[in-house]
Parts: sequence; C-alpha cells; structure tokens
Amino acid sequence: MTEWFEDSTTRATGTEQAARPALPRPPRRMKSTTRSFTVGEGKGYLTVARTPDGDVVEVMVRMAKQGSTLAGMMDAFSSTATRGLRHGVPLEVLVADYIGTRFEPSGLTNDPEIKQAGSVMDYVGRRLALDHLHYDARARLGVLTADERAAKETIDGVGDAVWTDLVGLSMSAPAVARPRRS
Repeated sequence: MTEWFEDSTTRATGTEQAARPALPRPPRRMKSTTRSFTVGEGKGYLTVARTPDGDVVEVMVRMAKQGSTLAGMMDAFSSTATRGLRHGVPLEVLVADYIGTRFEPSGLTNDPEIKQAGSVMDYVGRRLALDHLHYDARARLGVLTADERAAKETIDGVGDAVWTDLVGLSMSAPAVARPRRS
C-alpha cells in the first residue's frame, strides 16, 4: 500500500519491497577446480566453479583453521565474490580490488607461479587472474607468469626494474617525516 502526502510525495507502507532484478540461475552441474595453498602460516583451499562456456560463477575460499577470524572473513569474502559474479561484475574488476591487499597471514606461498603474497586475498586475486584472465588484462594488473615477464623484458628492452614484485617493500621502507616549519 502507498501513503500519499499533501506535497505529492509517497511512502510505501506494509510489506512492499522494491523489485529485485532476477538473477540467472547457475547450472546445476558446473566444472570446478580446487587447489590447496599456503600463504605464510595460513593454509587453505580455493575452489572456482565455471559454467560450461568457461565463465567463473563461484569462488570459495576455505581456510584450514575453522572457527578463526580469518576463516570467517574468507567465508564472507567468498559469498561476496560469488554474488558479485552472479550479478554481472566482471572478474577483472574483482581481481583488481583483491591484488595488493595486505594483512596476516602473508609471505611465501607454495605456488611456484606466485612466490609471495601480501595476504590470502592477494593470493586469491593473483591465482584467479593467472587462471581466468587473458594476458592483456593480467598485464594491466601486473600479474604475469615468470615466462611472460621474461618475454616482456625482452620485447620492451628493460630489465627487472619495471616488473619487480613490490610485496613487502612498503613495510621495509623507512618512514619519512615532513620537516617542521619554524
């Protein structure tokens, strides 16, 4: 029911709700891949489900230590990423937000293509980019395999200066204070 006011404004009353866009249902059966990973001291599993035409529709991250704050946060992250993908958010947009995030656990990984990650979300973003994005999109994000980095250095004629991995660099840089004005 709608309530009308003298100034021609309205207010919905009762149990009316705004119409929601209908989401396409994902197929009942999807192909998925699950990989185990470690980031620093954190261990987990990344499962990615795809439609028959190869589009990513579901991302699940399960941390080995259930009941921890990190496991709860990764469950919420998984739900948000999956809903975003189902609502049509491009994978590249999501991955761009995840790459570069920093929190513990961070450090070395057991993945030969991603040697170091700033957080579990950083690792997941890089892994999704390597597995599901085209070269051009990954190059814009700065996520390349070792072979692609070597080929790019050869083509560009520059050394490691352009494609250095900056994980941990900001934490090791000295803090610079502004000079005081007198």
